[in-house]
Amino acid sequence: MRRILRLWILLGTLAAAAGCGGTLQETRGGTADYERAKAALEQGDYLDAIADFKSYIELFPGTDKTDDALFYLGRAYIQQKDFALASGQLDRLLRDFPGTPFQAEALYELARCDDLQSHSAPLDQSETLRALSRYNQFLEQHPAHAKAADAEARVRMLKDRLAEKRYRTGRLYHKLHQETAATMSLRVVLSDYPDSKWAPEAALLLADVLVKQGRQEEAIETLKKLQASLSDGEIRKRADERLRSLERSGTPR
Repeated sequence: MRRILRLWILLGTLAAAAGCGGTLQETRGGTADYERAKAALEQGDYLDAIADFKSYIELFPGTDKTDDALFYLGRAYIQQKDFALASGQLDRLLRDFPGTPFQAEALYELARCDDLQSHSAPLDQSETLRALSRYNQFLEQHPAHAKAADAEARVRMLKDRLAEKRYRTGRLYHKLHQETAATMSLRVVLSDYPDSKWAPEAALLLADVLVKQGRQEEAIETLKKLQASLSDGEIRKRADERLRSLERSGTPR
């Protein structure tokens, strides 16, 4: 009976570890051996590497290999797609070892962790904003780094997503006939994300919103600025048609 009771207690403990954000891999023991942990990581044995790196860091929190262990522990968590735990290790590395040679790589990987946890434009953009901030910090501090081009590409993508979020918000306000709120959202797209692919669409919609508000001259000026920024294409054609309509009759088709 006691053996059965102990078994139920053990199963309950494991279930608790798996719930509330924990994982079963967190309960595994490891060996405080840096070289063994590094070898496991290189061989793709990520669970063993995690257990060994954690044991090493706990037993040797201040050696010349501790910052290495923290960095590689973060990388192992990334391989396991446990981005929250990876961020925790990389944050600790940058906080406790500001002079580490892994500073640039850790900052880039932190940005990636936020990036990989971010959501599409219709959803919450907290992770997108955090990733963008960290990529920009990485680029400011390490503009010549080998991964700078990748970071710049991700910055463009993330800004485009934020622009899409603002554009969608403006379009929704317009559908709800809340033109003042729509104007504010669309102007943010144009001011904060002028190079985004959503900026031309935002300018077209803003012109329509301004007309709804009786601000025809502002609408015409918005369309003229859009014309000047575009070469031939579908959006340029739509802008030309709206502008002709406004200049001819005062209302868009």
